[in-house]
Amino acid sequence: MIVQGKIPGTESPVNIIVERGKVIQIEPHQKGSPYDFGGTDLYLCPGFFDPQVNGFAGVDFNSPRLTPEGLHQAARSLVSTGVTHFLPTFITSSRERMIHQLKIMADALRNDSLLQKMCLGIHLEGPYISPEDGPRGVHLREFVRLPKWEELERFQEVCEGRIKCMTLAPEVKGAIPFIKKAVARGMVIGIGHTNASEEDLEEAVQAGARLSCHLGNATPKPSPRHQNLIQKQLAMDQLMASIITDGIHLPFYVMKNYVRAKGIDRIVLTTDSMAGAGASPGRYTLGDLEVEVGPDRTARLVGTSRLAGSTLTMDRAITNVIQFARIDLAPAIQMAAKNAQKLFPEVGGEIIPGHSADLVLFEYPGELVVRSTWINGEKIF
Repeated sequence: MIVQGKIPGTESPVNIIVERGKVIQIEPHQKGSPYDFGGTDLYLCPGFFDPQVNGFAGVDFNSPRLTPEGLHQAARSLVSTGVTHFLPTFITSSRERMIHQLKIMADALRNDSLLQKMCLGIHLEGPYISPEDGPRGVHLREFVRLPKWEELERFQEVCEGRIKCMTLAPEVKGAIPFIKKAVARGMVIGIGHTNASEEDLEEAVQAGARLSCHLGNATPKPSPRHQNLIQKQLAMDQLMASIITDGIHLPFYVMKNYVRAKGIDRIVLTTDSMAGAGASPGRYTLGDLEVEVGPDRTARLVGTSRLAGSTLTMDRAITNVIQFARIDLAPAIQMAAKNAQKLFPEVGGEIIPGHSADLVLFEYPGELVVRSTWINGEKIF
């Protein structure tokens, strides 16, 4: 198979030759050279990675009614937005509910070849977060609890060791030794839903935390003007930062400031999507929460102004960060495809001979429009 297109950041089209699921060769385009997909007016890039997906296309990953079929449906729909790898995300809930969801995920991964290729692991957002209003976000207070290693071991047991990322609050009792233990076992620890002091943040980073999860959201109100946890995390070069670029969670000028302060190489785009993403406006669930997605595509707790995940898709996230942060296409693609490789090496995120052919073919007439997506050389969309 030969796929033709321009790689963002380069001027001339190339032909990418794929055999047995891998990129074999990248050749400069020659006029009249044969190809199977693409064209000189289209772009080619590595598949996108989303580290925080709570649901998609009407499927709520946190619902007790989740099924392997629903997970498959959501994964196929994600592919249409250029996502080739993601972390299904489970939020704060009871021990029993979280075990239930993890078992469903493990069952699905055992039998579904598409999920096996796309799901690089599981992200637990909670339950070891701040119990305070504001930092807690919409996570239910009754299920927030202190870190307990035996509980995480049980979670890992039921999902066959697939938890790769955890978001927690480093200031809660027992968090720092918990971080050290989790990092020693290969997990990525994200800081989020927190009211941490500067000292707490320093200790967390020294213990091995490496990610600021959806930076700027679920933070205390009010915060000091200068000495606050957002400014501190922006200045900590050891931390990557995931940001939700829907223009709702962060105003456009804040997004621009974050990209400038953190730098292109330390930003990872995420959607924090819930079931209403890739679906029509209406009512959905996020675990035990009722969420209304309005005509403006904003997801809010029913009857309130409180945000509950997003309906952002990764193709739109890329377009938005280009427009809001005033950056070019190539660095935006880097944020969506490559940067997370520093946290999760399995992401890949580059088109290199010998690597898996995870490719996105797209148009860019001022906004990114996905035309086709391949995973391991197989055309899924």
